[in-house]
Amino acid sequence: MVSVFFIILLMAGVGFNTYTLTVASDDLLVRETQAAIQADLGGFRSLYNGSGRQAVEQAIDERISNKANDFLYYFKDKNSTYLAGNLAQWPSENIALFSNGVLDIQVSLGQKYSQQGNPAMAQKERAMAMVIEFTNGDSLLVARSLQDIEFAVALAQTSSWVLIVIVFVIAITSLGVSYYVVSRINNIADTAGDIITTGNLSDRLYIESQWDDLSKLALVLNQLLDKIESSVKAITSVSDNIAHDLRTPLTRLKGHIEDLKDSKERAELIEECDNLHGIFNSLLRISDIENSNKISGFSNIMLDEILGDAVDLYSPLVEAKNITLTFETDIILLFVGDKDLLFQSFANVLDNAIKFTPENGQIAVELKQQDVAVVFSVDDSGLGVSEENIVNLTQRFYREDDSRTTNGNGLGLALVSAIVSLHGGKIWFENSHIPPQSGLRCAFSLVSA
Repeated sequence: MVSVFFIILLMAGVGFNTYTLTVASDDLLVRETQAAIQADLGGFRSLYNGSGRQAVEQAIDERISNKANDFLYYFKDKNSTYLAGNLAQWPSENIALFSNGVLDIQVSLGQKYSQQGNPAMAQKERAMAMVIEFTNGDSLLVARSLQDIEFAVALAQTSSWVLIVIVFVIAITSLGVSYYVVSRINNIADTAGDIITTGNLSDRLYIESQWDDLSKLALVLNQLLDKIESSVKAITSVSDNIAHDLRTPLTRLKGHIEDLKDSKERAELIEECDNLHGIFNSLLRISDIENSNKISGFSNIMLDEILGDAVDLYSPLVEAKNITLTFETDIILLFVGDKDLLFQSFANVLDNAIKFTPENGQIAVELKQQDVAVVFSVDDSGLGVSEENIVNLTQRFYREDDSRTTNGNGLGLALVSAIVSLHGGKIWFENSHIPPQSGLRCAFSLVSA
């Protein structure tokens, strides 16, 4: 829009300047011609008063014999008898008025640079003229052709229109180029935004050609995405391989522990093995969801019923800590998604809220329909999370408790984030809506497939 505004402003300025110059040039040429005629008449008046009629005739003959002369003359006596000049006849038709004493006439020219020519051979030409009468009745008409002025004005007008057309073509071309550049930039921004939103590093920017700067930029960005994708795959591969390779010996270790005699240490070792199994299984599940983008488990489900089951599952923990839990849900019609994964996401968020809510605290659970999306949220009255750490909550192995004395492995919300992305939604965190808003609100949106 900015480019359109400047182009319109440019065209308006060019049009105004062109009009002003054309009018000014036309007026200047007319006034210059008028001044030249008046000066010439003044000279003849002085010559007539000082030397008489013959001196004027002689001066006119000298003027018209000069090829550089562009003035027209007709000198006659009081009986309208031709005395001198290069006009074929005294103009009597098509006489208009430029201004006081200045006439706009059609003159018949005789043969060039001769005295009175043949009217039959005369050509019509528009001229500016002034007439003076001397004391004894003689009259002198001095005129100057407007042909050169009209040509100059026509040339100026033509040049002005050509300039306007050129500016218009430039404006249209600029608009086209601006639209092309802006659309290309928007395409790059949209693709980059989709990559950031979906986390799909396999997407690439479209390259239209190899010669323009935007294509070079897209090419460099694609190369950067190649590097990033390669690095992420390498990191993911390492963590997956670790999880795979350690799970087998861990299973054997657990088997050996189970063969030991019952004891308190045996139970603790088995519990630790189960925790390690849980970590590895969570890592592999997150990787599987993020990399394969599987939708084979999608089916028609009732989200409110799944959330109700998750709330019922954690009811004993809620009662044990004497937590007040409120549960509100809209009537959600059929939703297409993965039932098991969505149950896992609800359970993980509820588990976090219960874990960090003190005894006699409050938890609010909501499931609301918002346009095409379904929004799930959990508010707690716990200590909350500092603003600088909120962005880290969905990172693998991140825990707000640096001492890591609380239960958990830091993979719960990372798994939730992967599940939400699989269902076309997004996850976010903010201050709890429960007064005094010291706790944390975890919310995510889901879009039916």
